[in-house]
Amino acid sequence: MIRKQFLLLPGAVPAAIIAFLVCVHAARLFGFVALPPDDTAERLGFAVRWLLLPGLTLWAGVQFAGRRGFYPGLIDGARDPSNHGFEINLRQNTNTLEQVVLAAIAWSGLALALPQERLVLIPAMAFLFVAGRITFWIGYFINPLARSFGMVLTALPTIGAYAWLVWRMIGPAP
Repeated sequence: MIRKQFLLLPGAVPAAIIAFLVCVHAARLFGFVALPPDDTAERLGFAVRWLLLPGLTLWAGVQFAGRRGFYPGLIDGARDPSNHGFEINLRQNTNTLEQVVLAAIAWSGLALALPQERLVLIPAMAFLFVAGRITFWIGYFINPLARSFGMVLTALPTIGAYAWLVWRMIGPAP
């Protein structure tokens, strides 16, 4: 078990570095993004619009899984663990749905709590999410351990958002 966890590091460490650098330099990397007016509804709308990108990753996974009608053993809607590719697609979809829900909650909180000029973190996180889901999916097909890069790229910004939001909620008053 520890050996397998150690094997995740070559994918996880570079992803963590990339996620950190993208978030630190989000203002420069995503300076082309028009930020919303400093209004609660506009801020929330901004976050929801950027949730389209994670939603598209889920939609793509559902489309791939929907091809089951082309496989004789799957057309009746039953799961077939012997169909490795289909099982990976279902697992990818389940994990993506979980990540989309977590991101939606975090990004809504960020939309309400971030200083106006830092809202650019939301599109940065959206691009990291998409890159993470794509590399997670590809890695999963290569070897289940190879999905660590994509998982970290997807989840770490969300974890960071939750940590910051919880700190703001329970930490010292600003």
